[in-house]
Amino acid sequence: MAELSRFFNDVEGDERNYQANDFAQFFTNFLGNGFFNGLGVSAENTTNTIIAPGSAFIEGHEYTNTSSLTLVHDSADSTNDRIDRVVLRLNRDIDVRRINAFIKKGENGSDPEPPELTRNDYVYELSLAQVKIEAGKSYIDSSQITDERGDIDLCGRVSNPEKITDQIGRVDIKRPDQRASDYIRGHSVFYIHGEDHTNLLKEWLDSVGFNPGDVGRELTNIRVYVETVASRADTGTQTVTVFDRSRQYDFQIYGRFHRTSNAGFITVTDWGKWHEEVLIYEQGENENGEYIRYTDGTQKCWGVPFALTTTRPTGPLYRDVEIWTFPVPFVNTKGLIVTGDVRSFDRWVSMTSLSRTSVNINAVGTSHSESAWDVYVQAEGRWRR
Repeated sequence: MAELSRFFNDVEGDERNYQANDFAQFFTNFLGNGFFNGLGVSAENTTNTIIAPGSAFIEGHEYTNTSSLTLVHDSADSTNDRIDRVVLRLNRDIDVRRINAFIKKGENGSDPEPPELTRNDYVYELSLAQVKIEAGKSYIDSSQITDERGDIDLCGRVSNPEKITDQIGRVDIKRPDQRASDYIRGHSVFYIHGEDHTNLLKEWLDSVGFNPGDVGRELTNIRVYVETVASRADTGTQTVTVFDRSRQYDFQIYGRFHRTSNAGFITVTDWGKWHEEVLIYEQGENENGEYIRYTDGTQKCWGVPFALTTTRPTGPLYRDVEIWTFPVPFVNTKGLIVTGDVRSFDRWVSMTSLSRTSVNINAVGTSHSESAWDVYVQAEGRWRR
């Protein structure tokens, strides 16, 4: 049958009969496999493990454990360890038709592995925990239990099913000029990359004012994650995260931007302007001092203190000079400000010969002195345009 529609009441001459599998298929449209709550596995210093009350969802079928459930593990081998798993098993065989918790016993060995989960047309298993059965040990304690409920490949929390989330980057994407009312009510996300949506990716980057070339990357290296909360009409908040696709670049975050919209009594409202959340892009230190680069392009540098005298006569004053090479270069000298401080009432600091990579630090005084005083310097400008 090419089309299915359900569920409807019977009318005379037109019976509508539905199977449990019809309902299970329906529920998988909006609920993925996993646990809802509880179902933690604990030890009681015997060969038993205890499953706490809780509930789960497997392939459209609901499971609930209403009280603490005791499971008994087989005794340990005298020589080799083994790893058991505590699992929930959905069995759709016509003679079974239920979900049960049970122990899936592993194999003894010098380097044991947990048993594989069974997942086929009839049986589907979720792992709640691994339990290491140590050789020669007559009881199980908490150190032998590894909780696996949080692993989405083995169990995970019930959430949107893959049939929904797999389409986020293909179907639910929007343009940056679309208003909050164009988004679904509540929370929504989508992901954009250059291979499938080159022009759209560029639109979003242009919207927030980010140029991949400023960080030495190509458009195809960049990804954008858009998260939106829309409540009604054109009211909502939106966050855009721009990051690198490459593990080599540690999936570097290049910027995070926020904007809001509030309909009020106006029927049509566009988004407000973007506000950048300034994050640390890079930081470090070397023999020339310390530096921090921020995602908005700002760069700050602090030099290692210079010990300077005032022994060189310059007219009626005396000075000393040292070249400070910045820990990392600035992109240019536009807006680059270098300041210094010397802890003395009759000396001060001036800067000359400023470039994007270095500056001359001058200690100036009113009298000749061979006593060296520490000069503290810092610089602030931009590491990218």
